[in-house]
Amino acid sequence: MFTIGKWKLEIKKEWKIAFIATWIVGLLAHAYRFFNFLPIWDSIYNFTGVGSTYTLGRWFLPYAGLISSIFDLPWVNGALSLLYISIVMILLIEMFQIRNKGLIVVSAAVFASFPTVVSTFAYMYTADCYMLAFLLAVLAIFLTWRVKKWGMPLGIVALAFAMGIYQAYATCAIMMVLLYIIKQFAVEKMSLIDAIKKDLKYLGTLVGGLVLYLIILKLTLWHYNMNLAGYQGIGDMGIMSLAEYKAALLKTKARFTYMLGLEYGIINRPYTIINVVILVMIAVLLVYFVVKNRVFEKKLSLLALVVAVMLLPVGAYTVFFISPSVEYYTLMEMGLCFLYFLLIVLLNQIEWKAYLPKLLSVIGTVAICALAYYNVLNSNIAYYNLNLSYHKSYAVAENILDRIEDREEFGTVTKKVAMIGVYECPTENLISMVPAIMGISDDSFLNDPNHYQIFWNYCFGIQTELATYDEMHAIMETEEYKNMPIYPAKGSLQCINDIIVVRLSE
Repeated sequence: MFTIGKWKLEIKKEWKIAFIATWIVGLLAHAYRFFNFLPIWDSIYNFTGVGSTYTLGRWFLPYAGLISSIFDLPWVNGALSLLYISIVMILLIEMFQIRNKGLIVVSAAVFASFPTVVSTFAYMYTADCYMLAFLLAVLAIFLTWRVKKWGMPLGIVALAFAMGIYQAYATCAIMMVLLYIIKQFAVEKMSLIDAIKKDLKYLGTLVGGLVLYLIILKLTLWHYNMNLAGYQGIGDMGIMSLAEYKAALLKTKARFTYMLGLEYGIINRPYTIINVVILVMIAVLLVYFVVKNRVFEKKLSLLALVVAVMLLPVGAYTVFFISPSVEYYTLMEMGLCFLYFLLIVLLNQIEWKAYLPKLLSVIGTVAICALAYYNVLNSNIAYYNLNLSYHKSYAVAENILDRIEDREEFGTVTKKVAMIGVYECPTENLISMVPAIMGISDDSFLNDPNHYQIFWNYCFGIQTELATYDEMHAIMETEEYKNMPIYPAKGSLQCINDIIVVRLSE
């Protein structure tokens, strides 16, 4: 019990379990990433900094990054991320009243090892900021639920700042509201009128958070005299046409099934089978509670329950419905994790008094444990791939630099280098990850001339100058270049027009 003046805070046993479980599972899944230098193509540009900010609508991102440092520090950023996730788990188990210790541990395991977290840790230079956005999005709904007088205003501010770090985390708040509504109708037997009266404040938080985010965004762009970039449909947000909404539904279905391993239907693959069992268990438990609590007698409540369940994929992929040109990838899909949390919420409500409830509880718990275990393994496979990528990239960069420095022209005639093409070196027969995770690859991350220049300077302390586009175009028109073999063959490095040329591909 902590006491500050008249304010008292009791540290509950369930909170401690959630906190500790998050750290244990988090380290089992991500320790290798935390304690090793594993850059990717994007982090090469961000050894210091948090990435693009204002032009992508992320006006709070540069300030969120100040909590750690301007450097890409894997352990510091990773530890802060786990701290934020552990606080999220405390808020969730409190709001949804999860009291079963085993389910608390499994909840922490699922969230800490979810593919979006792995993808975020690939971009470690900004990972702690994104996990802070996750925390703020969850906090927004928690405050709306918990604080009577100022809950909604505080929630609006929290949600706006979450979106100011990364807009995609607004889906977490939406999914929380949908789960809460489902619990109200299926478990608490609430009538539609009572639910509307009680839940309008959550709609106020969601809409208010979006409006406040847009107001601050407009002011920020005006202050810095900037425009939104076209990246990922950022500049296209707004009301769409009916045809675009239909396309958004199709894209939602495609991405939803892909992330559940169902893009090829039900096939003999562990990840697919686990998710099929989980989906079936969610459906069975919902039917069980509808029958047990006689929800079917309240037709409007039953209809609202069905609609809320059907809206879950839409809630997880809301950005599809506000920008026609957006494309989802793993980094944006944390909201989908709440689908698994729905199963945990339902399992938490089962009473162990009859055979059927016991059977359902055992099957559901085993399935969600299997998913957590699979995700932990998948996390380590991801970092295994990043390790391969780093060693390949380092070896290629070092070999090319040695060969450049061996040329008499380097340092005397010129320090200008033209890296033409992309050298690809994926590992053969390496089984693809299921699901594939954005930012994870076993191939070299040196796929741009700037990558070589930055990497040589950062890891080798060697300064080089890159050829301009016009200079590279002129080189590619020469017969000397056209007769050059492809790296790593002998002769793949030559001096043309007083520029050291490396031909990496056709």
